[in-house]
Amino acid sequence: MNEQPSRPERSSKGFVGRGPALVRALVFLLVAMWAGSWLSAGIEALGVTLPAYVGAMIVAALLRNLDEATGWLGLDPRVLDELGHVALSFFLALALMTLRLWELQGLALPLLAILAVQVAIMVPMCLGPVFRWTGRDYESAVATSGFCGFMLGITANAMANMDALVERYGPAPRAFLVVPIVGAFFIDFTNALVLTVFLNLWG
Repeated sequence: MNEQPSRPERSSKGFVGRGPALVRALVFLLVAMWAGSWLSAGIEALGVTLPAYVGAMIVAALLRNLDEATGWLGLDPRVLDELGHVALSFFLALALMTLRLWELQGLALPLLAILAVQVAIMVPMCLGPVFRWTGRDYESAVATSGFCGFMLGITANAMANMDALVERYGPAPRAFLVVPIVGAFFIDFTNALVLTVFLNLWG
């Protein structure tokens, strides 16, 4: 009988008592954003169009892996996890607040039809090939939930889906590494490449 993954230990005190670690994490985020803006500018100078946050994501991933290997930055994973929750909740709240649903009332039926088709395609995809291709284990279940969120929305939806699972059943580091990179970087890069090619062909 397979053992259930252990649940992550989450402090009920949040950031209380972890002031220095919080400041260190905030400085880490600001440095990643600053260096990432320069990296994004360099990528754009090469003629490659990508979302502005890609540079910051790459720098943050490099710094986090450097800290995991050496411990030089002294980052607290629990604090980073809490900051991730805050940032994700803040982003989703802003996204929902800026929706102007009344402007889409004339498209209600087409939108519902599109949503129904998406759900009808996504359910068998997630229950079948996606879960099997990603390994048929707990990590693949979390990655599949992220795939579902991304295909029915954006990367933030994927992160919210995965976050809900790991908060209840335990961490899934592989899924949290693969899904954001694919959803926020490779997909955008591929979309930009495909759109550029087709616009040049038909322009």
